[in-house]
Formats: sequence, structure tokens, C-alpha cells
Amino acid sequence: MRVEVPLKSVFKKGTIAKIKHTTSWPSVKPIAKVISKETEIPEPLWKLAQWMAKYYAAPLQKVLKSFIPVNIRKEVKQKTQIFLKVAKTHNECIKAIEELRIKNPKQAQVLEEILNSSKGIFLTDLEGSKSSVTTLLKKKFITSQSITTDDDLLLEEEFFRTSPKTLNDEQETCLNAIVQSMQKKQFSAHLIYGVTGSGKTEVYMQAIAHALEKNQSAIMLVPEVSLTSQTIERFKARFSQKIAILHHRRSLGERTTAWEDLKRGDAKLVIGARSALFCPAQNLGLIIVDEEHDSSYKQSDEMPCYHGRDTAVMRAHFENCAIIMGSATPSIESRYNAQVGKYHYHELKKRATSALLPSVKIIDMKRAFELAGGFTHFSDELLRGIKKRLQEGEQTLLFLNRRGYHRMQTCASCRHVMKCPHCDLSLTYHKEAHLLQCHLCDYKQVAPRNCPNCQSAESLQFKGFGTEHVERTLHAIFPEIRTLRMDRDTTTKKHSHEDLFKQFRAHKADVLIGTQMIAKGFHFPSVTLVGVLNTDATLCIPDFRSPEQVFQLITQVAGRSGRAQLPGEVIIQTFLPDHPTIHLAAAQDYPAFFKAEIEERSTFGYPPFCHLIKLLFTDLDPKVAQEKAEKARSSLKLKAPTQVLPVTPSGHAKVKDLYRFQFLIKTDKIGPIIDQLKSIEAKIDVDPLSTFF
Repeated sequence: MRVEVPLKSVFKKGTIAKIKHTTSWPSVKPIAKVISKETEIPEPLWKLAQWMAKYYAAPLQKVLKSFIPVNIRKEVKQKTQIFLKVAKTHNECIKAIEELRIKNPKQAQVLEEILNSSKGIFLTDLEGSKSSVTTLLKKKFITSQSITTDDDLLLEEEFFRTSPKTLNDEQETCLNAIVQSMQKKQFSAHLIYGVTGSGKTEVYMQAIAHALEKNQSAIMLVPEVSLTSQTIERFKARFSQKIAILHHRRSLGERTTAWEDLKRGDAKLVIGARSALFCPAQNLGLIIVDEEHDSSYKQSDEMPCYHGRDTAVMRAHFENCAIIMGSATPSIESRYNAQVGKYHYHELKKRATSALLPSVKIIDMKRAFELAGGFTHFSDELLRGIKKRLQEGEQTLLFLNRRGYHRMQTCASCRHVMKCPHCDLSLTYHKEAHLLQCHLCDYKQVAPRNCPNCQSAESLQFKGFGTEHVERTLHAIFPEIRTLRMDRDTTTKKHSHEDLFKQFRAHKADVLIGTQMIAKGFHFPSVTLVGVLNTDATLCIPDFRSPEQVFQLITQVAGRSGRAQLPGEVIIQTFLPDHPTIHLAAAQDYPAFFKAEIEERSTFGYPPFCHLIKLLFTDLDPKVAQEKAEKARSSLKLKAPTQVLPVTPSGHAKVKDLYRFQFLIKTDKIGPIIDQLKSIEAKIDVDPLSTFF
């Protein structure tokens, strides 16, 4: 129950966690207001919230925010929006656009924008002239409707019904073991290691079908919003039951409706990002964590700094149900848990369609620079590969984990670097907007014409490159090439992920250029070439997880190639061609990588052979921030073998005007330490994914 209570001279909202009939207090103030009686948390979820508060050293009130719908917490009313769709056939619209480009370019732009949106577009998302909308409505080229934000546009689409596919022997063995454990109605954890394209999703769907047949609910977690639209399409085509969708890109009304459908039992299947884990699914029989290795499952920006995968395991434990975790590159921790018998382990070593894994080449970019006579984005091998795909009507995917045009702007005369005034980070140049932008706090400024330090107008230069620069360079080399770019800059609108995905699937582009979001589970049958432009920077970060992150990225993005009947090829460009991580990723040899990595972590005592706790302290004054950290460190009374490492500046030493200092605790057991941490004012991150940033 959500209530409002008087605290001194103000009123505060809170959640009633427990009711006592007696009290030792001499007097008790009355509740000022009952906000909602509809927030009773089921017993398994209440146990989960208590576990999270204890394990992640977070206040219970902060934890409970994830379990209570936003509309109840904030008392926000649903809104209506104007939604626009084309009213003519595709060919009629194309003809009209060509005519309007001559007579009225603004109307042509708006009509083209609405046409290119797969389902239509909200008026508020329209980039073109709003006044042109009225004219296009009068001409009956488009239609408009006023809809509430709980209308689900994607789920209203028609889908061709699909039937369960025939499983190969590996898939069938895996599914049978999972179904047997589900029938026992008790906790069981399953880790599926399946090479890219091995048919893990088909195993998921058939396991879900078993749960639904028993009138049980299932939760399907995906790491990125960009994956939900593809997952929804496949699941909606398979299952006739109502599907609830939960992630932060959905409107308040949509999330509220999904939450209520689950609570009433009207929806038995939920698909979403990590926050979907806390939904009130009734009679839960199965939880699935797809791409369980993905860093998106970890909440690091605020407390509780929980990991969605580990928290999902605990929910399955409290619900007495099965959980499946799947990946082509399982996290070292999960694979180790399987090795020691905590998880059931299943392997899918061959692709479900009998397609072969792609061939992989490692290109030494030092040699490529020598051959090109200087800097180049693309080695000769990669350019030949792209040209071949253009000639044969196949598609290419180019991966670079850096958005923007140039990485930084500097002065050659005085060596000054244009930095964010609020963060300890150089500003990235975005050419389309002609702005320098901070990728930590989103600060923007116009790129200067003169150096602000020495006033030189001749010596300003740009260094480094991002996805925007790669796209422009590609058009300079191949003038007729059709490209799409998928990064944070091109996916700001509500349905932008699925629009880009559908355009590429429909072969409206020859090349898709993107950051790590394109490496996560997408299925593009016509992609036969993947180019990994550069992942070296991550290997240079002083963090014990860096090799694992690079191996996962390369293996995952390489897995987008040759997934259908056409053979695939992967070209990895690197300045570190002899690095063992690069070689193991090129060989797509996860077992060998795990063996090498687990031995190294055992030697140096890193997870999974210990737990890490990171405490981060911030202040507007760097000296005060450091003093806070030193004082907290010295106050801890911990016994061996627990170690408290020295205070150091964070990898991002300043963010949003706050200076950051941190220290790490290495321990075998977290429980005995948590009580000491509760009195410390810091951001506490248990099992952090990064020890550097």
C-alpha cells in the first residue's frame, strides 16, 4: 500500500512494508493519505526485494521502486497523442513525394518521413514541418488518430503464425532436460552455451510453450531495447496469447497496462529489459535471460547496483521455478557456476540451419597503413569484401564501438584538447550537428574556429573517428552505396530501433554501420560479411574484465555473418594481431578462452574466486571527495582474508562537476561486510562489472 505521511513540516510518500498492532512509541501520527491500495507485493517478490536490499547494501525503499509501477509512485495520468499513418499505397506515396519535391519540398519531406516509419509516427516525433501535416491530411495522403499511450502499436500488427521447428539432437536433449526440471515445480538453473545461430531462441520458445500449457507465466529478458522488437515479432508469430512488453522506451500508459494485465493474469508472457524482472507475473513457471553475459543487465548508475541475471536467479529460487540463461559467450561467472554444479549445463555446438560458422581473417592495421600510405578506415581485404557483396546483392555489417564523427578536437600549436567543462573527458565531434558533445553528461557546444587557449586559427585539428565518419567515408569510396547507421544518435525516437531493423531486413541498405547494439542477437539472413573496425581500445583499459568484454564483442558481432544458407566471412582489423584474446575470438573458441581466463583469475584471486565491492565517493571539491573515501576506508574493521585496496581516482575522475574517488574490497563472503557498509555515504556496487570506471 502506498501512503503519504507527515514528517516534521512536510509530507512524504512511502510504502507500507509491514503492519504492527502494538508500538513502544508514546504517540503515532495518522496517515495523511492513502495513494493506492493496489500495490501489495506478492510474497516471492517481497523476499526478492529484501534479498536485494541486503546483498546490494541498498535502502529497501530504493529497491521497492522497481517493484511498484511508476504511475502509482508518481500519480501520473495517461496522455493521448496524435499518431500519423500513410493513407495511400506505397507506390502512390512515392509518386506523390516526387511531385511534391518540386511544388512543396516540406510536404514531401513529411510524407517521406511518415512513409519510412514502418507503422506510422507520433506527431511529436516528426522532424519535418508540422504545418505540412494539416495540408497532407486535407489531401488525404495521410490519416491521423488520437490514441492513449497504452495502445500497443506493435502488437496490433498482423503476424503470420509460425509452428514449432523440428529440433536437432542437441536442441532436443537440452529442451528435454529443461522440461523435466520444470515438471518438478522447483528451482533449477540452466546455462545454455550455444554458438551464434545455434537455435537457442527456438529452445526458449518451446520451453515457454510448455509453461503456458500448464497455465504458468514466463518472463523473457533481453539485454537491449533494440532486441525487443525482433523478439516480439518472433514470439507474437508463435504464440496467440497476449504478450506484455516492459522497458523504459515504452510510454507510462503502455507499461501500466502491461503491469495490470500481468497482475490480473490476462497476460502470461512478458518480454522486456532487466526491469521486467520485477513484474507481478502470476504462477511463474519459467524465467529466461537471453544473452546472459551482456553488461546491460547490470544497473551501475544508481543504487541498488543490481545485476539482472543474478537477481533473476534469486527470483526463480523464491518462486520455485526454472531459469534458463543463454549465450554464445557465457560470462566467466556463469560458466564457472555450471562447472562446479550450481547450474545445469547444456551445449549447442552447431548452427540450427546447418550453416557453417563464418571464416575469419585478422588484419594487421600497421601493415594496412603502410600499404595505404597513411591512415585508412578500411584494409584492402575489407574493401574488396564490401565491393564483392555490393556486386552479389548481399549485405555487410560494420562494427565500431564509437559514435560521432571525430573522437576529439585538438590544437597542434599548444596541444590543447577541447574538454567537457563538467567532466574529465574530451568532447566528441558530431559533424551532422556541427557540435562537440560530451558522451558522459551530454554537454554540447559549437566547434570553435580558434583555439580557446592560444587563439590560433590555423592549428585546430580533429583526431580519431566514429561511426558517422565511417559512413561518410564509405559513401566517398562507393558513391552508390546505401547505408544505415545504428547508434545512440540514430535511435533516439521511440520506434527507431525496429524501423532501422526492418529497413535493413527489407534490403533497403547494403551496409549497416553500428556500435555494440548491432552485435546483440540480430538475425540478418543476407549478411555475409562482418567487418570489425577496431576493438583495441578496450584491451588497453586496466580492468581484469577487458579481455572477456573484447572476446564477447568480437564473437557476438562475428556471429551476425552467414546465419542462413550463404557462407559468411568476418574481417577483424587490429593493431594487436598477436593478442591471444583476438586470436581466440577469431577462432570462435569459447571453451579455450574460458580455460585460459579462469586459470588467470584463479591465480590472481579475481571473480569468481572472490567477491568485489566498489565504493564510490563524489564531491564538487576533489580534496573532499578523496577525504571521504580515505575516512570510510579507515573506518572499516575487516579481517583477513578480506582485503581493502587503496583509494584511487575513478577512471572517469570527474562527471557532471563531481570529482570521483573509489576503493575496492575483495572478500570471500559479502554478508559479514554489509552491515559495516550501511553507515557509509557512498555509491556501493557489489559485484561491479568495471573496477576502473
